[in-house]
Amino acid sequence: MMKQDEIGKHGEDQQALLERPSWRLKPANSADFDLLADIRQQAMKSNMEANGLFDHALYRQSFKDSFDPASTWKIIEESEVLGFYVLWNKQDHLYLERLYFHPKAQGRGIGADLLNILKQQAFAQTKPIRLEVLPQSRANAFYLRHGFELIEERDEEKVYEWRGDETIKALHVV
Repeated sequence: MMKQDEIGKHGEDQQALLERPSWRLKPANSADFDLLADIRQQAMKSNMEANGLFDHALYRQSFKDSFDPASTWKIIEESEVLGFYVLWNKQDHLYLERLYFHPKAQGRGIGADLLNILKQQAFAQTKPIRLEVLPQSRANAFYLRHGFELIEERDEEKVYEWRGDETIKALHVV
């Protein structure tokens, strides 16, 4: 898994990447669970319902069972948490388990900027990024727009992968 202290191991300019003009990343801790669960539920409400997942209590419990603050990063603007992501460093890939934004923070380009940071990290480690998305989620179009390819389609999810190519060189901080 990608621990919070490992982020600095992937380039001297990583700190500059963590602090954007309008937002920054901050490690999560166990006290953040309720806040992040609420953001996740608000971000996913329409997608959950579109995919037949109406049991919000069960969905929250599932999140609680897998919550690992050491692999979780909050996306903050001023003092407000806009969203969060969970990244695991697997042997042969980075697994983006979660990326959620509060609805009022969606559509501002922060997700695209964050993906660029994660792509740089993946490039530095020469690993692809993989993730899973609900079949009826609007996130499918988002990841396709940002260079992810559909590699597997299951009834309950679609699996995407991003592999660094020549375009990452334009993103890489020298």
